Amino acid sequence: MFEKIENLRKLIFLIYLLMIPCIIFIIYQLLIRIDLPFKEIIIKDDYQNIDLAQVEMINKQYVRGNFFAIDLNLIRKAFKKLPWVREVGIRRVWPDKLEVKIEEHRVIGRWVNYGLINDQGEIFNAAFQEDLPSFYGSNEFAKEMAEKFFEINKILQKELMQIDTITLSDRLSWEVQTNNQMKIYLGRKDVIAKLDLFIDRYQTVLQELDSRIEYVDLRYKNGFSIKKLIEPKKTKAINNTAL
Repeated sequence: MFEKIENLRKLIFLIYLLMIPCIIFIIYQLLIRIDLPFKEIIIKDDYQNIDLAQVEMINKQYVRGNFFAIDLNLIRKAFKKLPWVREVGIRRVWPDKLEVKIEEHRVIGRWVNYGLINDQGEIFNAAFQEDLPSFYGSNEFAKEMAEKFFEINKILQKELMQIDTITLSDRLSWEVQTNNQMKIYLGRKDVIAKLDLFIDRYQTVLQELDSRIEYVDLRYKNGFSIKKLIEPKKTKAINNTAL
């Protein structure tokens, strides 16, 4: 008697276990068929280089299904393909909105004449018309170059200068050219310390030279060398008048 009751309890428990996934499946099928279409895409955060026409294209091609059935991962991948999008987060907002949080690439320079580099040292391809500093180096050192770019610029700004070109050679030697066309050979070691020392003496050097600097070589262990910029002589125009 007791054995039959125990077997019946086990059977009922097993039936309940089998019913749970069936119920979940039925509820899911009902939810994805409910008429809850998305009516609006909300773009969070400021962005400057993303075209609203591109957002509308993604809306038409990828925003399919209702509130529960939409494929957020597919939409995320579509936004990631846009040239200026670095990261994107997407979430549903009840009952009919899709919130998209976009992080744009913050461009700092042009990379080896074929792409752009952002402030994280990541190379990407996008159209950009304004003038930018140029970066020359191996792709594997892009992140290190971006970090060094900010460190060097911070020092140069003491004398109201900034980087126009930054180069890391195959031998891992650093070189920059400033926006006033001064070349600085930094070498491989103690780059920041050497540059900081030179910039602290920059005005004194200018006074002693009484000239602009073509280049400064900081690759010496104790000191630096400088080449004066030879300015072209100005010629006076002669105005000949016929008598």
